[in-house]
Amino acid sequence: MRTMTSWAVTGRGALIGAAVGTVEGAIWWHAEGIAVIHLLLILLVPVPLGTMLAAGTRLPRWWASALAGPLAFAALVQTLNALIPSHSPPELPKVFYALPFVLAGVIGYAAVAWIAAGRGSRWPRIAAAAALCVLVAVILQGRAAIADWHKERAIAGLDLTLLGLDARTYQSNGSILWQDHAEEDLPTGLTAWYELRSTAGSADIRSIDVMLIPASWGSTEELCTRPSAAASRQTCRLLSGNLWLRADEYGQVSVTAQRQDTLIEVSAPSEAEALTALADLRPVSAQTVASYR
Repeated sequence: MRTMTSWAVTGRGALIGAAVGTVEGAIWWHAEGIAVIHLLLILLVPVPLGTMLAAGTRLPRWWASALAGPLAFAALVQTLNALIPSHSPPELPKVFYALPFVLAGVIGYAAVAWIAAGRGSRWPRIAAAAALCVLVAVILQGRAAIADWHKERAIAGLDLTLLGLDARTYQSNGSILWQDHAEEDLPTGLTAWYELRSTAGSADIRSIDVMLIPASWGSTEELCTRPSAAASRQTCRLLSGNLWLRADEYGQVSVTAQRQDTLIEVSAPSEAEALTALADLRPVSAQTVASYR
């Protein structure tokens, strides 16, 4: 029987990985509704599918590719996902986020097939396996910093003035950048969550939410009276300084205001706390907002 060359082994491994990655990407694409079933499929499909394809293409030591391929694939999916920005421009298609599955399959199965085939000296194979392991470990170790970097870039690109609350008085609980909030009929904007402890050592925690959107969307009154927000709330009323106040049936209060090119909505348990938080807002950097936890 003719011996399969290293290029042929690698190519067949890449084709197997492309098939596995495409199937996994398709499962992820439709991962809506019954999430548990999709999760089980994503975890279980690579083993039987990779085994069948590796045996069918007669890879040298196909059983090694069938066993190690899914492990390399899983590690590389996590690695590539860590490199992709989770805060993308609105025009970035959803299919972009399915690409890591295909790329992870191609790279992982091709590498495993080549290493398992045992062509030539063993040292290049050992070096390749070690380099792949180190690369995965380094990227996964720094995934939080990578995510913050992507988030910082996305926040810096917003067409608004970034405002935040003083860390000495308010504890930040996180922030989210959303694109075209369909339920609220709002453009790209930013929401940050804070907590204010009423007294030193008190267990009473007061939540403060700050939403920022571009002023080009509309006025402070329109932000207060938008249908989606006012559906279960009382009528908005005008305060001094072109501020608008809205109180819902559960006692939560929101105050809307405008500063320069930014519309602001501050939500708090009471009117006094909302107005105090609004007055305490100060310009902050994108790096600061991105680091909110």
